[in-house]
Amino acid sequence: MASHDGLPPEIVVPELQKHYTNFVQSLGQVLTDITALEVSTMVVSHISASKFIPEEAYRDIYEIPDNGDTQYFRDRQIPESLYPQYLAIRRKLIAAYQRIPLSLDQPTSNWTETLPNPNNPNDTPRVQSLLSDPRFLRGLRKISEIKTSLDQYDGNFPLNHLIYAQTVMQLDGDILHRYHQGLLEQENRELLIKIHQEGVISGEKQWRGVIGFMVDFVQMLLHKQANSASLPPTSR
Repeated sequence: MASHDGLPPEIVVPELQKHYTNFVQSLGQVLTDITALEVSTMVVSHISASKFIPEEAYRDIYEIPDNGDTQYFRDRQIPESLYPQYLAIRRKLIAAYQRIPLSLDQPTSNWTETLPNPNNPNDTPRVQSLLSDPRFLRGLRKISEIKTSLDQYDGNFPLNHLIYAQTVMQLDGDILHRYHQGLLEQENRELLIKIHQEGVISGEKQWRGVIGFMVDFVQMLLHKQANSASLPPTSR
């Protein structure tokens, strides 16, 4: 048997099994997050080409002060009217942290509800454990997208007009459409509604594709497990 990257098979196989197990576990966690589809149509002045880097996203949101200090906002020339929105983002990060399971690589006795400081070397292990949690990462990505929208806000239109239309679909068949009243005042409202409807159709197609893949994958795992259990033990 050929080695992988110069490593002997007895090291490669357990490592592959570990990655496979982690992949299956992450899929199981994803199942809890795909019971609903949410499509939002937003209007922004420009689209950022920056990529999501968990370490940077966590640090950027962590640095938003929640102690009443406004120097952070003044240094970044953030309008005072946006202070509450930034503070809400910080609270979302805390809530996401407090919701994650206590199954990280650290003992439960060492768990604290205080966010680990990414700028404190003593908190580095906690930050690394936190950013290795798939569920927290998914929440962090969403929170980071909200912050990016705020960072790009140029003041040319009311902030609450960022989202003009929103559709939420549940697996049980419930569908909820929301349209901001400002949409009715827009000259391009028909175009915006059309764009949103096309986004819903495309999102629903992708959503059903993901659900179908997950169902097929779980069935394959169950079938494989059943076949393994039915095999007679090998003699030595």
